[in-house]
Amino acid sequence: MSAPGTSRVILALAALLVACGAKEDEAPATPAAEETQHGLTEAQAAEVLATVGETEITVGEMAERLSDQSPYLRARYDSPERRREFLDNMIRFELLAQEAERRGLMDAPEVRQAREQAMIQQMMRELFEDRIRLEDVTDEEVAAYYEANRSEFDKPAQVRASHILVKDRATAERVLALLREEPANVGRFRELAEEHNEDPTTQGPRRGDLRFFSQDGTRVETGGGPADDAVDPAVAAAAFGLEVIGDLHPELVETRAGFHIVKLTGRRAALQRSLEQASRPIRNRIWREKRETAIDTFLAELRENATIEENLELLETVEMDLPPGVITPEVMPEEARP
Repeated sequence: MSAPGTSRVILALAALLVACGAKEDEAPATPAAEETQHGLTEAQAAEVLATVGETEITVGEMAERLSDQSPYLRARYDSPERRREFLDNMIRFELLAQEAERRGLMDAPEVRQAREQAMIQQMMRELFEDRIRLEDVTDEEVAAYYEANRSEFDKPAQVRASHILVKDRATAERVLALLREEPANVGRFRELAEEHNEDPTTQGPRRGDLRFFSQDGTRVETGGGPADDAVDPAVAAAAFGLEVIGDLHPELVETRAGFHIVKLTGRRAALQRSLEQASRPIRNRIWREKRETAIDTFLAELRENATIEENLELLETVEMDLPPGVITPEVMPEEARP
């Protein structure tokens, strides 16, 4: 069978798998107690509902598939007629699976890859999702994270501004006069910033963008980095003095670096969250970090114990068939790269 034909069969099987038993994306949950077996005795679970060729579909298997559905979908099958519909879907799935196997698709590359992915997902669930649970994150861990990262939850008011730094006063006054003629024209500001801005930090693609900073000039993206990376206090004061986003400061702002033309482009209110308010996102973050750390450790152990040989020079021979106009990270401006 051709590759397109193979893909169509795989897609059909995948669609039926979703209809018959694929679980919706839900938060990890504690496994149900094994002894209940969905309310069935061992003998009841072993009874055969249907036979498709040499494959038997048992009552227990159907109960298991039904239990994998979300509560909303399970309610749909709360009658013998609806459960007959579910059984029909299971039979259809088995018929298609047997036919695909008869056509030799078990060894098709797409099928092998899908099977390997399913095995990996099952293994990761058993090793990490079922063992590292959200409810196991303690209140003490949440409180410790909150105290160690107070700056995430107590943030001062911030503004975002753009500037054009010009060392010559006459040139700066001329640029400011041009901007006053069209104060709401954002494109005009960017054009003039690209042409006249002499601040090396905000030249080029940033077109004068200072990004977000607090009233003392600390840049948000540096997390309170070195003082020489902060916005000059005079520029910060001018930006905070503007009330409406898009406003242009009416006068030049003079600093040791030269003369700044300042435009307000954004504003964020102060943020203060208590431990109680921040508890839920902190708990989720700690849970994710624990799981990611465990996975990284597991993968490091696998690499250490495996024999891996790499011929990295061959990477140059791999060609990417990209549509026209797609910009790759290598040619993106640095601040726009993922």
